[in-house]
Amino acid sequence: MNDEQWSIKTRLRRARRRKRLRLLCLLVMIGLVSYGSVKGWEYIHSPQFAFGRVELHGTNLLTEKDIIALGGSTEPLNLFNYSFSRLGDGLKHDVRFKTTEAHYRFPDTVVVTVEEREPALYVANSYHSYLKLDYSGLVLNVTTGIPDAKAPVLVGAQCGNGYIGDTITNQCVLSILSFLKQLTPEARERIGEIAIDDRQQAKLRLIGSFPILLGAVSELPEKAPLYMTVFDEIKDKNIQAEYIDLTFAKPYIKLLPKQAK
Repeated sequence: MNDEQWSIKTRLRRARRRKRLRLLCLLVMIGLVSYGSVKGWEYIHSPQFAFGRVELHGTNLLTEKDIIALGGSTEPLNLFNYSFSRLGDGLKHDVRFKTTEAHYRFPDTVVVTVEEREPALYVANSYHSYLKLDYSGLVLNVTTGIPDAKAPVLVGAQCGNGYIGDTITNQCVLSILSFLKQLTPEARERIGEIAIDDRQQAKLRLIGSFPILLGAVSELPEKAPLYMTVFDEIKDKNIQAEYIDLTFAKPYIKLLPKQAK
């Protein structure tokens, strides 16, 4: 074998060695990248990894912790483990809210905006408790007592066995809700109690004031404009009345004896 042939074989062996070395380096690099990717994926999806924050609008009935849990994550919030579809479903099925919206805002924010259902009336339940209703008759809550003054109490009617999320069908109650819905917020806030007697006649009592006779329960929705006219006339006046009667088309004010002329 001459020197030229030996030189060619040497160069070929070296080329093959360099090729194997490059292939080995490539395989090692791929392995390291794959290992790093797997470990990185595991790390960013671990419960300890914190990424994201919550921005909540329209309610104090939910907390940041509630929003995190609704999306299937745990504290601290990790958006890599978070499900916006689960969050949306959870909010949609919460009867306390009329409308809900949830979206992601770059780079790390869960934005939740809700509109609370407005409580309209407390009415007795068959289980010696009270139903908290909105204006459509939806049961927002069931309580053993009257926890607040956010809505007036209805006396003289029951809604049977009601549960959260049910919609009541009692026509007397629905008629009262329709009446209340037409009033201004100021007028509704002044009502402390509404009572229905055995003759299905309704009266309400203003907070710290006199009763107002409304007439037949079935006619209450039509009485709302008349009630608002009278309320606007008397709301800022110190009228010492025994009662106001709206049973008929023309209102009648029964003054206390010392004011009677």
